[in-house]
Amino acid sequence: MVENRHFPQRVRTIKYGGIKYINNVSTEEINDFVEGLPEDKKSSMAEVTQLLKEQGLISLIPDDEPSPPC
Repeated sequence: MVENRHFPQRVRTIKYGGIKYINNVSTEEINDFVEGLPEDKKSSMAEVTQLLKEQGLISLIPDDEPSPPC
């Protein structure tokens, strides 16, 4: 699991699906992780999101929970 290294806690929303999340690592680290995935794993945004969450690279914000201040 990756530890949050005090990245700006900017809430982001996944374009397709409207899932809110916060990066726990830099955007570059997330991009590197996604680029390293096999093609069949990249075809589903839901699967990529789940993998990012499982690896601790992002934290998802439940719909019923208020977003943290930007």
